[in-house]
Amino acid sequence: MNNAKTKKRSVALCYAVNFLIAVILTSIGPSLPRLAEYFDLNYADLGLLFTFEAIGFTAFTFLSGIIADHIGKKRTMMLFLIMLTVSVFLWAFSLNYSFLNIMILVMGGGIGIVETMSNALLSDLSEEGEKTYQINIMQCFFGLGAIAGPILIGLVYSYGVSWRSVYLFLGFAFAAATVWFFINRFPPLPTAEKINLGDMKTLLADRKFLLICLSMLIYTGSEVGSWGWMAEFTESVMYFSVVESGAAVAVFWTAMTVTRLILARELHRINMRKLIMGLSVSAGVMSALMGAADSKAFVWAVIALLGVACSGIWANVLAYGAENYKKYSGTVFATLIASGGVGNTLVPGLMGLSGERFGLRWSLSIPAVLFCMIAVLFVIIPRLKSPAAETVETRLK
Repeated sequence: MNNAKTKKRSVALCYAVNFLIAVILTSIGPSLPRLAEYFDLNYADLGLLFTFEAIGFTAFTFLSGIIADHIGKKRTMMLFLIMLTVSVFLWAFSLNYSFLNIMILVMGGGIGIVETMSNALLSDLSEEGEKTYQINIMQCFFGLGAIAGPILIGLVYSYGVSWRSVYLFLGFAFAAATVWFFINRFPPLPTAEKINLGDMKTLLADRKFLLICLSMLIYTGSEVGSWGWMAEFTESVMYFSVVESGAAVAVFWTAMTVTRLILARELHRINMRKLIMGLSVSAGVMSALMGAADSKAFVWAVIALLGVACSGIWANVLAYGAENYKKYSGTVFATLIASGGVGNTLVPGLMGLSGERFGLRWSLSIPAVLFCMIAVLFVIIPRLKSPAAETVETRLK
């Protein structure tokens, strides 16, 4: 009975941490206009913030498995929860743009490792038959945080609260989560599968796997670029209020989260590759339409439909890779997640440079093209021969 209660508290802690991670990630978009005004930044400067956050995320995600192999998942998560909390507080006290970049790099690293370790711990806490269910539920908590964050932060900004006060509050929220983690007693956990460098070498020599990684890179960068710049686009180009621009990001995440729940129940009936292709083209079309929009009502509708289109791509690209390369599951998971981090490093920053030179409307053409590229890649991928890949089920082909 004590183990059952301990397990429930530990699972709830993983959910809460992912909720907070989503809040901190989606807080950046609504904060961009405040940061631009305070530090006198242009779109290219703001795009670099996304780039530095993604560099930290990617680098530390690559290292997370190695660190956990040496000191354990719980100690790794504790250490980087502390680092993440400190970086949020220091971000709130930033005095110049250079320090902002340094702190968001450290913050991105903390987010990458804490998110990875919380997912790994949840997997260890789950019985074999309920792992997928629990991870889906945690994704829903992430979605709730992504919905609540922009709405609440946009509302707070509308009352004249400074960006520094917002991040001080978020720092205290992460400090509370850190204390909870420190005092929480976890039940006994199974021995973890270690990252195998030999497996990684085999996979990185496999053209089919590299194209799956490229798909993950393109999708994650395009998705983060889309919602990361959404608040700035709606506020500065479409003249939304501060509250409305925060709500726009929340609408995107609401549509995505609700559709994810529906898809989770129906995935066993759907051809995974065709789903990825259809949703990718739809996401590309919605991105292009948002850039061409000339009315608020149209923008609201397109944002919701973009959330629907993005709902099933990330998880299914990940699942496609895992199903094709079951023998290398641990290494496949780490490599695909890190590939997404590389996309985060490139695409939002490129959108910022494009927005500075040509305007934010034109910058939306970047994710529009990239989303459609995923569909092209998934026409090519099944045609490639791969000695490392296993025979896959019909629904993947």
